[in-house]
Amino acid sequence: MEFLNIFLDEMNENLNKAIDLLKEYLETRNPLIIKKLHRIYHTLKGSAGLVGMHNFGKFMHELESAFKEKLNDVLDEKFVARVIKISNELMNKRSDLTEKEISYYKNILLNEELIEGTMAYLNQENISIEEMEKFYSILLKAENDILNNRVNSALKNIKNLRIQLQKTIENEQFVLLKDIIKSFENLIFQEAIFNNKKVNFIIDVENIKIEKEDANLIKNILIHIVKNSIAHGIEDPEYRKKVGKDEKGNLKIKSYIKNNMIYLEVSDDGYGLNIEAIKNKAKQLGYDSVNPLDVIFYPGFSIKEKVDQSSGRGVGLDAVKAFAEFKGGDVKVETEKGKGTKFIVKFKAKATSKKVLVLNRDNNIFSISSDDIIKLINKPEVIDNKINYNNQLFEIIDFGKNNINFCVICKNNVAVIYDEIKGYFETRIVPSEDKRFLGFAKSIFTYPIPIISIKNIPKNNNIKGKKKKRVLILDDSIVSRYVISKLIKSSGYDIIESSCGKEALDKKDYDAAIVDVELPDISGYEVVKFIKEKNPDIPVIILSTKSDPEEIKKGLSYGANAYVLKGDKIEKIIILLKKFLGDDNN
Repeated sequence: MEFLNIFLDEMNENLNKAIDLLKEYLETRNPLIIKKLHRIYHTLKGSAGLVGMHNFGKFMHELESAFKEKLNDVLDEKFVARVIKISNELMNKRSDLTEKEISYYKNILLNEELIEGTMAYLNQENISIEEMEKFYSILLKAENDILNNRVNSALKNIKNLRIQLQKTIENEQFVLLKDIIKSFENLIFQEAIFNNKKVNFIIDVENIKIEKEDANLIKNILIHIVKNSIAHGIEDPEYRKKVGKDEKGNLKIKSYIKNNMIYLEVSDDGYGLNIEAIKNKAKQLGYDSVNPLDVIFYPGFSIKEKVDQSSGRGVGLDAVKAFAEFKGGDVKVETEKGKGTKFIVKFKAKATSKKVLVLNRDNNIFSISSDDIIKLINKPEVIDNKINYNNQLFEIIDFGKNNINFCVICKNNVAVIYDEIKGYFETRIVPSEDKRFLGFAKSIFTYPIPIISIKNIPKNNNIKGKKKKRVLILDDSIVSRYVISKLIKSSGYDIIESSCGKEALDKKDYDAAIVDVELPDISGYEVVKFIKEKNPDIPVIILSTKSDPEEIKKGLSYGANAYVLKGDKIEKIIILLKKFLGDDNN
């Protein structure tokens, strides 16, 4: 919880400062105070976004905007009183704001009359009384252990509490994709009997969790494809035996994450699509110029004249395509006569969840998906720069330069070297466009942890003797610097920090820079200009809460290589750094 304490300390310090300034304004009416207040709420907005307090950041944007509108105006006494009330209440917060709380504070901010009362009516969680009692019981045990100086027992109970809370949240928000697909076993059995077919159902699904709100949509699109695969794709047993196939047809559902997409593949080893029949039907409907593998996704298209309980291949496929496109993806079909058909649906997931093992190697923090792990071993035997395990040689992935004492034996004949296990976590996954990563693990630490792809990370890449590249981080917020520093260090870079522009101008020997725009002395734009004039080859990334197109244009005109908003996915910084420094290897 180190990151939360740092943020809360900075939040309380800034809100106290804001209250003092508001009181001072009522006495002096000094217009410069309005500018200082605008900056305080701007800083809190950026810091909140970086530590995942997104709703808090959203409301700070409301406060920032309110003061921006009044920069050349006079503050009304009632407005000042309302902001003091809000700032005072926010100092008691120990978690992110709920949507109801945002509405409550916006109501105070906008209403002419000061709202009295408490926040008691606001329900922050949907956790049952039984679950709350369970959490409270564990907390009491930990408290009792601390009072009796039983530190190890207290830590164990606190860890248990964290695990229970995490499970509750996961169960509320996510569902295993594997469970959705396993539920198709009864449907497939039923459809096989109805169509006088014999079907072998194969599931090849990674340990992926998806948000519950997407579950029913995914189930519906799979039903369309599965029913048609059985009814019109897989041949009847007698025919299959005649053509040399097993009388049981194979129907396989496969799922995996690639880049920033979830892929669902439904394949059968049946007839394959009747391309000539599709062409003829398309011609009748005036679609003769359309690719037959595209026309089957047109609304209402089907080569089957008679409607039955299992619609012709094509009916419902428009709904599949609509879903995929709505989720930022697409669907395509591959088919071969007599060999079978495969539908590939890909779509962006808002969030996924899976278990990862978080490791440290020479101060590089990274993680491995639980799906890739075979065994953890101590003192591995190294032969010809490979790990020998069970008389089999495994290619090495190594992000460090120390002696090899521990490794994880993984699938694909890969061994990953580590010095320390940081923990085994169930975590939210944000997909990555970098092929070397399956994604980034969030909600473990303050910064996203890269999940390496054992297929795409270069093997035997021991970096012994290589000098780490250094990145300058310029931001006046201690929270922002903390989060960004942790993220960059975990990706294999060294860092140097500055809290103001003038200090940054004196920094030397860095390979890239990340610069905030609004600083207490000189502007970040001027720092970018200085860096570029001194060394045009140093890549500079502006990281700011300012989203106005003119601000972005201004930043790039001063020489910045990229402009990233603090509300964006923070892992974009790493992707850009690796690209600009020639470390992306995509």
